[in-house]
Amino acid sequence: MIENVRIVFFTFGSALGIGAVYQVRREYLLNAGLGGALARIVFLLVKSCTAESFIYNFFAAMAAAFYAECMAYFTKNPSTMFLYPSIIPLTPGRAFYFTVIGLILKNVDYINEYFETCVHSLVGMGLGFAVISVVMHYQRRHRRTKKADRAAEACYTFRKKKG
Repeated sequence: MIENVRIVFFTFGSALGIGAVYQVRREYLLNAGLGGALARIVFLLVKSCTAESFIYNFFAAMAAAFYAECMAYFTKNPSTMFLYPSIIPLTPGRAFYFTVIGLILKNVDYINEYFETCVHSLVGMGLGFAVISVVMHYQRRHRRTKKADRAAEACYTFRKKKG
């Protein structure tokens, strides 16, 4: 439990640092750090339920993407400003590192052990982003269509009254 709290705390700090590197404005830097902490919390919760790297990276990426989309909506900023600091702490660095080391040293044991985990993690993250991105795209599109329908209806009633 204490180890998980430490992990979330350090993820928050790393997301803050990544936000600073990506030049997130100071008033939104805390929000970028919270996105990283939220993604790590979801990651740890789902990881405690399953050992499949695809599943826990999928849900953590969905949480990070949904948080980024919500923050973008409320702050009127691009979602990438909140997404990048949230997801970079989730990247499977250890698995990628040992996969590359295995390729360089031609160590088949390293490649077999880490390549599958690395691919599953990255595919899970990519699909998690894609799901939320598609859902939010259609939600925004529906909202714009509804707004356009109301505007057309108002125009029609105005013309009807005038004529």
